[in-house]
Amino acid sequence: MHTICAYANDIAGVDGGYLVIGVKAENGIPVLPPVGSPAELLDGIQLKIFQYCNKIEPRYIPKIDVVEYKGVNLVYMKCAAGDAGPYQAPVDVYSKKESGKGQNSTMKYWIRPASLTIEAKQSELAELFEKFASIPFVDRINNRASMEHIRRGYLEDFIRESNSSLIEELNVRSLEDLLVSEEVAEEKDEGIAIKNIGLLMFGERPDKLIAGSKIEMVRFYDEEAEASDFTEKIFYGPIWKQVRDALDYIKTTVIEEKVVKVDGRAEADRFFNYPYNALEEAVVNAVLHKNYKEDVPVEIRVYLDQIQIINFPGPDHYIDMEKFAAGKVRARRYRNPKIGEFFKEIDLSEKKSTGISKILRELKRNGSPLPEFETDADRTYMITTIKIHDGFNFENFAQKNERSLSEVLSEVLTQKDYNKVSTIVGFMEKYGEITPKEAEAVTGKSAATVRRYFKMLTSTRYIVAVGSTNNIVYRIAANLSEDD
Repeated sequence: MHTICAYANDIAGVDGGYLVIGVKAENGIPVLPPVGSPAELLDGIQLKIFQYCNKIEPRYIPKIDVVEYKGVNLVYMKCAAGDAGPYQAPVDVYSKKESGKGQNSTMKYWIRPASLTIEAKQSELAELFEKFASIPFVDRINNRASMEHIRRGYLEDFIRESNSSLIEELNVRSLEDLLVSEEVAEEKDEGIAIKNIGLLMFGERPDKLIAGSKIEMVRFYDEEAEASDFTEKIFYGPIWKQVRDALDYIKTTVIEEKVVKVDGRAEADRFFNYPYNALEEAVVNAVLHKNYKEDVPVEIRVYLDQIQIINFPGPDHYIDMEKFAAGKVRARRYRNPKIGEFFKEIDLSEKKSTGISKILRELKRNGSPLPEFETDADRTYMITTIKIHDGFNFENFAQKNERSLSEVLSEVLTQKDYNKVSTIVGFMEKYGEITPKEAEAVTGKSAATVRRYFKMLTSTRYIVAVGSTNNIVYRIAANLSEDD
């Protein structure tokens, strides 16, 4: 176990090492032919390895194979260099006490500078910590990843979009060659070793190996933040595709433009409930600056009057939040520089610390309120809040319009038709919008009947349809004045 721990620490920089159970040794030289491991003990040996590896902190499990060699069974362990160290293991591996909980004070950092496993001394320990601190998580080898986790189609799409010189070689280069050329994988003696950045950029489902690498969206349809009336959607795949899919969904189902005529002026005022470019920058920033070692996804929460983008952790401690909110901070270092480089290649990021200033600029151009940036003293999280334009805020809208929706519709529809849609109108006056499913629930009518009701309502121009066929929402129009 000390040697497994030492290989994981890889102080010599040789990508770990190997252990073989079933071969005697004399003075470090294997005795051949090997004695092997009895078949009836193989399962027990592997189980014990797993049990003892649980005592290594952070947890580390080598790749274990049972191989047949010259008629006997050998347990073969590949102990690749770890990516979450430095690693430590108890001096007394057989102790029943739990490590890491104050009960066992004999945890040590083990290294293998040559052919011997030894305890790391103070200077070597400092070297270990510096070694692991200097390697960003996304640039580390993921020992669980294989070529099966990579989708060539994503890689080719990215290369074409980035106008890389590799475009001309797509038909003649293997997937392995392309990954190495993009510096998201390394060639090793035993094959291709894929880095975390390779999984994040070109993996079919990177969240299966890097748990927090996905975007979760929650949309609320009630004024109460903790209401049960909400929908959820999760975006998987390469992180750059997640960003685009999430933004496309917002653009289709959430973002809405309004045109308001102004008396005495030929040009009308045009504005959006949320400016797309501001939301794009906020979502990109969250994905770009997330700590992918944490098992927490980026979250987008869509409320009736605001959108929140949440990521973990928050800004570095050296950043002054007042200057940050004003867009006057320039980062001294980037949390995931490699992701920034890839995003820049497909115009998702400028990587010049201009994200916040761009959000402020786009909100101002749209006439929207200033954003809010929230974090805690330990900077464990970051919440970016983009508020809805006042022209779409239903509470402000209700205050500015003297006439209610029900009052207006009762005048433009016959009494018989108004009675049919009155429950829908009442729901919309309370919540500002309604979906077809909600309309079916409140009226007790079929989907076909509800479609006829909405056709009647939208023909008045006081109700507007927003979104695609599968995600349509009906909302109250901008102005209910008599002159509209």
